[in-house]
Amino acid sequence: MKKLWLKCKTFIRWILKQLKDKTNILIFIIVFLVLSSEVWIPYLLAIITGNKWWWGIGSACWTFWLAPFTPFLPLCLAITFGVRKIVDKIRDKHNKKDGE
Repeated sequence: MKKLWLKCKTFIRWILKQLKDKTNILIFIIVFLVLSSEVWIPYLLAIITGNKWWWGIGSACWTFWLAPFTPFLPLCLAITFGVRKIVDKIRDKHNKKDGE
C-alpha cells in the first residue's frame, strides 16, 4: 500500500511540474473533467435513477480509457497546452488593443 501511495504522489508531482502555473492547472482540471465526463456522468445517472444500464455505460467507457495504448493523461496534457496557447494569443491581442 505504501508503494502505491508513493507512486501516486510521484505521479501527481510530475503532473504539477509539467503544468507549472495556476492557469495551466486550472485549464488541466477543466479539460480532465470534460474528457472524463463520459465516465462520471453515467455513474452519476446510475446513482440518481437506479438504472443498471448506466453502470454498464460508465464501466465500458472507464474500461476504454484504462486500456493499454489509450493515452488519457497525455491527451489531457496536450489539449491543456493547446488551450493555453489560444488563451495567450487572445491575451496578447487584447493587450495590444489596449496599448494602442
